Amino acid sequence: MIAPLERLAMNPLVRPFQISFTRASGSFNPGAALHHETGDVVLLIRVFEEDTNRSCLALARSFHGDRIDEIWERPAVARVESYEQWGVEDARITWLQDDELYAITYTGYSPAGPRVCLITTDDLLAPDRYRRHGPRIDGYNKNCVIFPEKVDGKYVILHRPMPRIECIRVSSLDDEWPAHGVPLIGPQPNTWRSSRVGAGAPPIRTRLGWLMPFHGATSIEEGNVYSMGWCVLDLYNPETVLYVSDTPALAPEAPYEIELGDIPQVDPANFRTGVRVVFPQGLVEVDGDLIVYYGAADVSVAAARVNTRDLIDSLERAMGLDQGGVPL
Repeated sequence: MIAPLERLAMNPLVRPFQISFTRASGSFNPGAALHHETGDVVLLIRVFEEDTNRSCLALARSFHGDRIDEIWERPAVARVESYEQWGVEDARITWLQDDELYAITYTGYSPAGPRVCLITTDDLLAPDRYRRHGPRIDGYNKNCVIFPEKVDGKYVILHRPMPRIECIRVSSLDDEWPAHGVPLIGPQPNTWRSSRVGAGAPPIRTRLGWLMPFHGATSIEEGNVYSMGWCVLDLYNPETVLYVSDTPALAPEAPYEIELGDIPQVDPANFRTGVRVVFPQGLVEVDGDLIVYYGAADVSVAAARVNTRDLIDSLERAMGLDQGGVPL
């Protein structure tokens, strides 16, 4: 059995009414990273503005990871470029140790569609020093994460040209990123990821390989339910999948992960029986535990934790027994 995630007692950590700079119906899908100097958890939270029907990113801090201690009273990333005209959404944050920079990937939404965009900065707590690099991949694309270390001298990047996760490598983040790469994980009929999958948080290095949460979704006819699973990729050849969850590690079960009423930020045609969503985007290690930060029901921020050693040991046992799901 894989060591289970336990939801934090303070969930939901961020609700829409806690956003002070706009009237929000959603504060969800948080990117998260440890600040390299303070050790605080810094989150970039998608905020859906009711007045504009558009999203921006809010900045929040947690001193110990288990509760939110500060939410800034202004957007950290607002819609300022043409490729962000319809929204700034769903950030992921990677600390690039060798570059001493944070890489923030996010979805810039505009009439050109949703596109993978990039910001870099040397300080997450100084949005005025955020540097936009613009869209990095042509075409309809989302759910992009960058590995914290180079492999064979290149940056390793996962992204999601519908409906599967693909792996690419680039020599420089300012290069044009390939629109397609090596397929890693795709949908599997009649499972918790029957329709599509996407990378969750940037992976972390473990003795087993690169560990990453990812999301899977069922079809609209099956309820369009979003759940979380684990995957492990080879350290030296991350195009090789060593393990993938055969059942969800975290599925929408708590009341705050299920919204049966109408909410402005979702198309009700896509959620015919209510919004049931666990959408992982942040993964940090605090005091020997891994904490996964996720969007709950496309409304709020929640988190769950598991002891790092217990999780790695249980994954090692499962891999030794050739347990797990089928990647593709």
